[in-house]
Amino acid sequence: MKRKLLYLFVVFAVVTSSLFQPSQVEAQATKVYWDGILMVPGQVGKIKVVKPINLWKRTSNGLVFEKILKPGEQYRVYRYDNLYGGQYGLGGGMYITKMAGYVEYKTPSKAKLKELENAQGGTPSVGNPSSNLFPKEAIPNLSIGKVAAQAITQIAPGVRKKLIDIEGAVGPQKLFVIDYDGKTSNIQMKTELAKDQIIGFETTSSQANSVPQNDSYHVVAGVNGDYFDKQGQPVDLMMIDGTIVSTPQTALSDLAVLGITSNGKAIIGAPQVAMNLSVNGKSYPINSVNRKRLANHLVVYTRDFAPTTNTNELGTEVRVKIDSGKLNGGETLVGTVTEIISGAGNAALNPNEIILSGHHFAGDFLQGITVGDQIQIATKFTPAEWNDVRESVSGRYHLVKNGALQTIKVAGVAPRTAVGVRKDGSLFTAVVDGRTTGSKGLTLQNTAKLMKDLGANYAMTFDGGGSSTIVVRELGNNKVTVANKPSDGYERSVANSLLFVSTYKTGPVATIAPASDVVEVFQGASYTNLSVPVKGIDQFMNPVAISGSGKVTSSILTNSNGKQVVNAKPGTYAGIVNYEGKTTNIQLRVTNTLDSIKASESSLQVAKGQTVQLSVSGMKNGQAVLTDASAFTWTSSVGKVQANGKYTAPNKDGIGTITVKYGSKSLSIPIIIGDVPPTILESFNKGIFNYEATNDRANNVTISSVTNDRDGSKAIKLTYDFNNTTGTSGAYINAKTNLTISTPLKKVGMWVKGDGKGNWLRSQVIDATGKTVQLDFDKNVTWTDWRFVTAEVPAGLSYPLKMDLPVRYMQTENAKKANGEIIIDDIQAIYKD
Repeated sequence: MKRKLLYLFVVFAVVTSSLFQPSQVEAQATKVYWDGILMVPGQVGKIKVVKPINLWKRTSNGLVFEKILKPGEQYRVYRYDNLYGGQYGLGGGMYITKMAGYVEYKTPSKAKLKELENAQGGTPSVGNPSSNLFPKEAIPNLSIGKVAAQAITQIAPGVRKKLIDIEGAVGPQKLFVIDYDGKTSNIQMKTELAKDQIIGFETTSSQANSVPQNDSYHVVAGVNGDYFDKQGQPVDLMMIDGTIVSTPQTALSDLAVLGITSNGKAIIGAPQVAMNLSVNGKSYPINSVNRKRLANHLVVYTRDFAPTTNTNELGTEVRVKIDSGKLNGGETLVGTVTEIISGAGNAALNPNEIILSGHHFAGDFLQGITVGDQIQIATKFTPAEWNDVRESVSGRYHLVKNGALQTIKVAGVAPRTAVGVRKDGSLFTAVVDGRTTGSKGLTLQNTAKLMKDLGANYAMTFDGGGSSTIVVRELGNNKVTVANKPSDGYERSVANSLLFVSTYKTGPVATIAPASDVVEVFQGASYTNLSVPVKGIDQFMNPVAISGSGKVTSSILTNSNGKQVVNAKPGTYAGIVNYEGKTTNIQLRVTNTLDSIKASESSLQVAKGQTVQLSVSGMKNGQAVLTDASAFTWTSSVGKVQANGKYTAPNKDGIGTITVKYGSKSLSIPIIIGDVPPTILESFNKGIFNYEATNDRANNVTISSVTNDRDGSKAIKLTYDFNNTTGTSGAYINAKTNLTISTPLKKVGMWVKGDGKGNWLRSQVIDATGKTVQLDFDKNVTWTDWRFVTAEVPAGLSYPLKMDLPVRYMQTENAKKANGEIIIDDIQAIYKD
């Protein structure tokens, strides 16, 4: 009795925990109430019980009854799906079935949901994380075309991946968006250099995955960045961790830069940078950072450039140890001179040091510096807001400025990468594939329209074409992978990238993600414990290592004899994946489309009355995807075949065909029962209108119908003249409509009245794959009377066979060339040795 009471108490505690969750409530900075109930993250609504109704727990074996809920009780709702006639999820695997008159369901207003979101400071829902992995959003209205499909995945708190199919005026477009709400804590925008230096190339995915990561630092997405030169140097301004790693080179009127300030704010503009070196009371303007040293220029080189400065000997270089500060608009870099290098160039670049490199006038200024001197570098940006920028990456074209669409008179349709910032501070990147039939690409003007339609107040391009790449850490994965299809056919190495980083610390498993969001199953097929590999995810969408597969359940899977039978027509249906009490949604795509059907036996020979079990495989992409015999439709022209492929032969000799069908595909299996006599393929008793004479290297060849002197029936006579010809001569009886052999046979036989001329007698057949096969009856016809001759038929041919040349009478030796005639009768198929 105590155990039973304890069990009921646990059930009650699980259910009510969805309504009262102290750990979550205490974590809230601000409590939000709705209709007198404290709201928690992940809540989508609430249920009030009107009439007594069952509470169910979903398990891998289906629904399990827990208790009866009483009128007046209220529960938080975290999800709704169409399984089991439609059910509301209360958390903890508990569900109430949607029944009119038994429950009242309400949803909070958008304002209330926004209030809850603000109270959480952007912290993700933990009530039921699986319900937040694939959120829904309104379909955007786009100027470039109609949205045909949209799929959204929450890849980190505040960060969503969106895949949008567009039916555009110029053709289909594939759009990939990474959307960051701009306010969720523990999300950062970071920039990354190829191979951690200015000179060089590296793919976007490699740049992202090479970032040192741990349980509190996760790269969740990224896109390719700036345009670059032949050495891999980004063209314009770039900053990493509050330090300028390259100054801009483009004219201010054409400059486009994305900046991220110290508090995470994103801005797009054309900043002008001024830098000045001060030492011993004197100053000198700095021309650039990590750029080629030109005449009279003073350049600052850092370890971000390359292993050395790559300069020639025509200048002076000063090595400085950094004491404090960085190269940005908010700090002054202070350092101590440790070495003066004249007439050498190509100085080594080391961590925590800079090299001041000057040519001519700039070099003369540096000659006035001595070891031990203290230098200062001041940096100022215009506009002033750029002085607070800590990460930046450049592009080329401004697409939207202060909400206004920009006019870009550059022709050409290509893949595009762009970045936009909305008025609310959210930031998003967009990649449009191009140069394929599946996605045409966009003009720059249409890219601008797209970014504005997606809400950009400011927008600009990154490098496009074959460089356009978006990488995503898919749910449950430890590393990012390429999400789009770069137009080169492979991922191009680029100069730099913009990364989305989550610093939420990895916690315990909160939910699971299937290896694929869609499971393909076959109509009518039976599965034993249909399952998919799953990956663990914590409440912040970080991967958590688990091992195993989750069982798939769905209303379209009917339990029968311990198996799950697909009881639905082709289409897409909702399902659930369950792994150790954790569940998530999945889609089941029912299909009846195969490439072919393959039988374990191409033909059968059975005894009269014998029963055999037949097996076939449905093939798709070279794999056997359907092996359940009951999923196929079986028919037989002789005997009986059951729905599970079990065949029983009749109690008499015969020949027949078993036909297997699935969807639009079918397969015929020839069957021979008992001791089957030969089958006459052609008796010639109805005439020879289906035949004609053809030849190679013959003076004359004809055919005629004759009454034979063997049994008085009709036969066909082949008359030929090979005299004085060279090479292989042939006289052929050609079938205008091929003779068909449906059942596998051992031999082909025929009666032949020879002419004793020593010629070679053959037939020709073609199997179902188009393979041509020669059948040899006799290589030296020396007889002149009637004789029954046979030719062996090779095993392994695909049936049916087509006999296009029933008779080929040939001579290969010039010395034996002559004229003559032979008579052919009763061509037949022989099934037994």
